[in-house]
Amino acid sequence: MPLISDTQSPSIRFAYLSGFVLAGGGSSRMGRPKESLLLDGEAMLERQVRTLRSVARRVAVVGGSQFYGGDSDVPRIPDAIADRGPLAGIYTALLESRTEFNLILGCDLPFVSRRLLSYLAARALATGSDVTVPRARDGRLQPLCAVYRRRALYAIRSRLAAGENKLRGFFPRVDCTTILWRDLADAGFQTRVLDNMNTPEDYEYFRRRVEVSSAAFA
Repeated sequence: MPLISDTQSPSIRFAYLSGFVLAGGGSSRMGRPKESLLLDGEAMLERQVRTLRSVARRVAVVGGSQFYGGDSDVPRIPDAIADRGPLAGIYTALLESRTEFNLILGCDLPFVSRRLLSYLAARALATGSDVTVPRARDGRLQPLCAVYRRRALYAIRSRLAAGENKLRGFFPRVDCTTILWRDLADAGFQTRVLDNMNTPEDYEYFRRRVEVSSAAFA
């Protein structure tokens, strides 16, 4: 059975792009797995898979529990190296990928949209960089909403072998394109598009905002 499945929807997608949701991690500040958090009646894991599938022809879930309650043809891949954080999750995704370009998405970004992912993918394909990563409006990089070329696998492997787990220490070792917040703003993205939730308070705030938005368009 292939580790990455072809999707069947007729919507336009990038032909040479795979999408991976990282569902591992302890979520210690949240107190429960972020993948199971509900927004407007939909678990974050299913929300991120759905969004990725609108852009990438192949989608898989890396890490987390072994049960995925969404589409049965979305495979779940265990971490190749256990307990090494998101860097190991990205390593696992690139190890299993069949495409050179790969969108990596975490389960704590509730406002990521198809348009944002399409924008990131187009920039990655245009520059050919090993990593294409955006900065949020607070100036922080968002490595779990980024595009990684498969060849970045070797630099990540070296970092893991050296006992390093931090993502930011990996970026200077590869060809990395950073998309500044002003570029995202100029492209028309809302200020909240890269907001993430790390605590129960964050979750309640974003849950209310999503439900209010949904009610406004009902």
